[in-house]
Amino acid sequence: MLTMRRLALLLALLLTGAIAASAENVSAFEGQPLVRFQVVSQQTWTKVIPIGSISVQIHWTGEFYYSSEEWSALFSVYFEDTGNTYDVFATERGYVDGDGKYIWVLKDIQTTETIESNELAPQERWYGLVVKSIDASAGKITVYSEYSGDTYVLRVGDKIDISGAFSGGGISEKTVLELSSIKATADGAKALLVIHHTTATSAVVELYPNSGYPPGTEVGSESALAPLKPNVPPAVVVVGENAAGADVAAGAKVGIAVQKWIDIVMEKDGGIPSPEFRSLSDLISKSVLAPVQNLNADAMLDTEVSDPDNIAPVVYTVGGPAANQYTKLILEKNEDRLPVKFVKENGKWYLVSKSGDRWSGSYGVILIIPAADSVVELQKRLTEGQVKVADVVVAGLDRKGTYAACNLLQRGFIAPILSGDSISELEYFIEFQSRMLLLFGDDPVQAFTTAAGPSSGFKLQVTAVVVTEYGKIVKVIYG
Repeated sequence: MLTMRRLALLLALLLTGAIAASAENVSAFEGQPLVRFQVVSQQTWTKVIPIGSISVQIHWTGEFYYSSEEWSALFSVYFEDTGNTYDVFATERGYVDGDGKYIWVLKDIQTTETIESNELAPQERWYGLVVKSIDASAGKITVYSEYSGDTYVLRVGDKIDISGAFSGGGISEKTVLELSSIKATADGAKALLVIHHTTATSAVVELYPNSGYPPGTEVGSESALAPLKPNVPPAVVVVGENAAGADVAAGAKVGIAVQKWIDIVMEKDGGIPSPEFRSLSDLISKSVLAPVQNLNADAMLDTEVSDPDNIAPVVYTVGGPAANQYTKLILEKNEDRLPVKFVKENGKWYLVSKSGDRWSGSYGVILIIPAADSVVELQKRLTEGQVKVADVVVAGLDRKGTYAACNLLQRGFIAPILSGDSISELEYFIEFQSRMLLLFGDDPVQAFTTAAGPSSGFKLQVTAVVVTEYGKIVKVIYG
């Protein structure tokens, strides 16, 4: 099990429609469940449960999630008869595990709610929600989410679900925004906003035999995840058009490392887990077996990026916000999610962590930013043709810092293959790129249902690795 928190709460759900139970859903759950058990938030456990003639090792991660008006619960499941390990979600509509054996249904969900409020004038900001205008006479306001880019119009008494569009909420809660009242003050009108935070505390999980639904999908899903087209590169490196030669050279190191890693991994025998990948061996083996070939990483200038969501599954952007406009765009768009930020004060750049740590001089950072916070949003992006799943910022406070970060990332990819050594702090990044290879195979859902260990659930989490100009890791910080 990795010592750092992993990247991915991975895409296992195909939640593309409404959650209302259809006749198809009802028929899928007729009869008595094969197994029924209770789960409680944060109370993890691992049990071997016999189901018919086979035994299944189930690890409850202790975590519930909420997206698209539906709760889900994450498990890591080992099937003793096939030797396969998968991330499995129990959902309200029912989710089919990666082996295609059972439908996992979440029922009797118990929740708790906390409430907070704030009075805001026009252009004031709260958790990335900006009150753009207040029409006191009509009793309505317009609110813009800096986090999601969505705009909402609320009248007094309105409540809207902003889960996934709220920087202070996260993927484990249902978040509802309410306009409680509008009042006139000497300084103008103000809106009283109320945020309702709802989290799941416990639920019951039932397992039913699968009557033919595809593995790794949710019952009633409109479509399965299709393989990415061969003309989509597995990764793209973006450098600034006006970047210094050092940044261009650093970007080349990243591009060469990623491409070399892909080439070597795809040549290995997928039937034998590679010991040099340690806890990632099983995942790497499945990546090798994916029936894909001639996967080539690509490179672009920042000025050539016209559609950021359709470049590649993983976009490596090299250089800080002053040298690379794409880096600047990504950092600004995800400002509320970042564990480390680039801050310019009195003409000097600093790296500043959310806890107040500050670095100046020739420090660098490797920062991975998932394209969404939730399984559902990422799944929607892919089914809608938006192929990007994460950005990786590789940058420094100066050229030395950028070069050091790129050099470290290069070693993170190549060292396990050539020397058998592994940089544990970077396994998170390697694991993620491994999963993206599976998106090109016949069964792309494996990219998100294959677990790297029998008791490890996955999360989508912004992660930063801060390094010195000599490539020494000084801190790993999570968003």
